[in-house]
Amino acid sequence: MSRAARRRHDGTRSQTRVPFWRCRARRAPATGWTRGGVFGRLSEVDRIFTLEQARLLMPELLAKADDVVRVRADLVEVQSALNQGGVSPLGGLPEAKALEARLSEILGWFTAEGLDLKGIAPLLLDFPAELDGDTVLLCWLEGERELGWYHKPEHGFAGRRPIPDAG
Repeated sequence: MSRAARRRHDGTRSQTRVPFWRCRARRAPATGWTRGGVFGRLSEVDRIFTLEQARLLMPELLAKADDVVRVRADLVEVQSALNQGGVSPLGGLPEAKALEARLSEILGWFTAEGLDLKGIAPLLLDFPAELDGDTVLLCWLEGERELGWYHKPEHGFAGRRPIPDAG
């Protein structure tokens, strides 16, 4: 920490400790993390799914999602213990780094398959798709065991609707 002078109410100065990161110049916000001006994306996607293709991917997605939940919970436990100056029964800093790497690897699978990763706690994924001629996002949320929802890209999660039956 660095020291910074603060004025007291009586006009004199006192020395206070300020975290070093507050002393650094502020950087401009990162730009370009979304593609084509589409907001809310954590990843780029280029694949368009049919409903059938998306549903065929679900067993593998569910297995990976279960891995994410387990690794994420372990990582939170280890990081919490480290933040409190202790060590978790799951390990210390090396184990935290290994869990971070494993989580990154699993999350990379989703984007490699063409899914749009929207969030990791809870895990939220979109399958870019066409439904009845409209561009939509087939939407899956952690805890759901099947793909049953969609929304238009401009409506977001709040605009989720059940996928209509194929008839």
